[in-house]
Amino acid sequence: MKMQWHKSTCPYCGLGCGLMVGVKQGMVAEVRGMKGHPTNNGDACSLPINYPPIFTDKDRLTQPMIRRNGELTNVTWEKAISHVASGFNRIIEKHGPDAVAFYGGAINLTEEYYLMNKLMKAAIGTNNMECSTRICMASSAMGFVSTLGADAPPTCYDDIEEADLFFIAGNNMAVSVPVIFRRIRAAKKKDNAKVIVVDPCKTETASIADIHLQIMPGTDVALNNTLAHILLKEGFVNEDRVEHFASGLIDLKELLAEYPPSRGAEITGCTEEKIIEAARAIGEAKAMLTFWFQGYNHSSQAVFKNNTLHNLSLLTENFCRPGAGPLSITGEANAMGNRWVGALSHLLPGMRFVANSKHRQEVADFWNIPVEKIQPLPGRSILDIVKGLYSGDVRALWVMTTNPAASLPHTQWIKEGLAKAELLVVQDIFHPTETTLLGDVILPAAQWCEKTGTFISAERRIELVEALIDPPGEAKPDYEIIWLVARAMGFEKEFPYNSPEEVFEEFKRITRNRICDMNGVTYERLRGQVGPQLPCPEADHPGTPRLFTDWRFPRPDGRAAILARNYIEPADKIDAEYPFNLITGRLSGHFNTRTRTGRAPKLNATAPDCYVEIHPEDGARLGIAEGDEVEVESRRGRVCLPARLTDRLLNGTIYIPWHYGPALGIGEGKLANLVTNSVYDIHSKQPEYKFSAVKVIVASKKRKT
Repeated sequence: MKMQWHKSTCPYCGLGCGLMVGVKQGMVAEVRGMKGHPTNNGDACSLPINYPPIFTDKDRLTQPMIRRNGELTNVTWEKAISHVASGFNRIIEKHGPDAVAFYGGAINLTEEYYLMNKLMKAAIGTNNMECSTRICMASSAMGFVSTLGADAPPTCYDDIEEADLFFIAGNNMAVSVPVIFRRIRAAKKKDNAKVIVVDPCKTETASIADIHLQIMPGTDVALNNTLAHILLKEGFVNEDRVEHFASGLIDLKELLAEYPPSRGAEITGCTEEKIIEAARAIGEAKAMLTFWFQGYNHSSQAVFKNNTLHNLSLLTENFCRPGAGPLSITGEANAMGNRWVGALSHLLPGMRFVANSKHRQEVADFWNIPVEKIQPLPGRSILDIVKGLYSGDVRALWVMTTNPAASLPHTQWIKEGLAKAELLVVQDIFHPTETTLLGDVILPAAQWCEKTGTFISAERRIELVEALIDPPGEAKPDYEIIWLVARAMGFEKEFPYNSPEEVFEEFKRITRNRICDMNGVTYERLRGQVGPQLPCPEADHPGTPRLFTDWRFPRPDGRAAILARNYIEPADKIDAEYPFNLITGRLSGHFNTRTRTGRAPKLNATAPDCYVEIHPEDGARLGIAEGDEVEVESRRGRVCLPARLTDRLLNGTIYIPWHYGPALGIGEGKLANLVTNSVYDIHSKQPEYKFSAVKVIVASKKRKT
């Protein structure tokens, strides 16, 4: 049988790379980059290319299971749906709607987030609706809201070829988004663009930098304030023009008096000369494009990092024109979509907020429910949901397409919290995962290419992903599982859907006249061409590559906000007992907790086991040689890993990749999140994965051969 090729979109990071999927004899046989796609033009990273074995892995879930007498046993869908619905109804009746919660991954389709949001906030009446966007992009979103007035990335990937300076902070793009990194590298070579990289590590991305600011971990706010100080002092800022489109300049100038180059150097560990060199490069640039990622967002001061980075763009008028502005890269395939659908505890559909009475009324009218049904206070963030499990305020949790027992910080605390749930429902494509092993009910879901719906990429481009093959066994699309549970709970009228397209057609109506307006989009349009960038309000609208090109922002006075943000030290404290700082991060061959990539043989072979990186001078001082087993212990837990000595780190800093939970058989005690900190940014509720005070002890010496 001849291979049939189909258009699709990458199911990993949020770039939205176009893919061609080859189907043969009812199986996905090959995945390639899509030539001509505006994001990647035929390029693709190793993750989607190595996806086909995942469809047929031996651990694919094919039948619902319920835990009875401590053991998971297969049941029919009818029994599983009834068990979940009756369990939720029982808990709601006895303890109220806030006794239940939901936590999903950012890989789900936009339609699925909409359904779950409607079930939780309109039907049940709780705002305890969370997604893994909370631990990925919440700080970027809050940074945009506080600076611009809306969670709306204003730039696009085509700005890469227009920029003459790239400012890349806390983002090893060569590993996390290699397709975009290759575009930056090509632009640097072709157009002689400059690159500034801010990172505590000498990364693959830093290797192409003209200026590498190897700062002490967590000191980005101090660095950005010092850069802004220099820009103002050396005359790179047209203050009259800036005040026309941005407020807050006077307050910022007052704060910046406290951040001369000498103090910036003292806090960050960089030399004054290098910081001044970077500031002058920014001031002299014709078009600066800024990128940042989890090195910023995984911090207790993450939103302030975002704000102060945006300050640099606003002060130098690097905004609202080709090649200039902030370009956030999302961490999972539909992190942009789930934010715009409202799939976080403080949000409502169409970029609305539960705390805004006008927004609540608009959504209540749309859903045809009393406005009182939508609670006016934000629900619990995911870490506060876990706290609720401990206190008994939360008694049921539905987890979908994510693995919190491995992905959330302070793992032992998380697992013990999940175990306290009266009803833990886990919906996934594999078993075992660290979370399915704890579940009371396991629901087998369809995955990418086995179901149909939309993704929205980091540059606001909407694309259709279609079902190309059947899911295995009795697995069902997540959207079908959601509406079946909703109907069984008594919400038949509210959930009459028979297809994801019906869900999309309903959802898009609530985006009318919003920045996320998608009323010009239909499934048929998306099948016939590359999807447009939103907003796209009418059928003949081409999409919107860039936002705010008129320099008017969705804030009360129409101006952006320049925000004076003071540097605050990370929450975990380095001291004599815990003298090292642990940074966590990802590897090129793995994604999140390896639930997919760990089951792709070629990907897993690139890095089958975990390790800890240590600076050679620290290793020598502690008597650690290459390959020695070392214990890394924080105030929360410990891991035991082989040591790798490398000078890419600063002295006093160690690095562990975060991918390695025990469910895939590599053994206990290798998961970085056993030692990470569950403290979070008070504005975004995003945890501080990137700074944990630890001690390092030799556990056993490697045998010489």
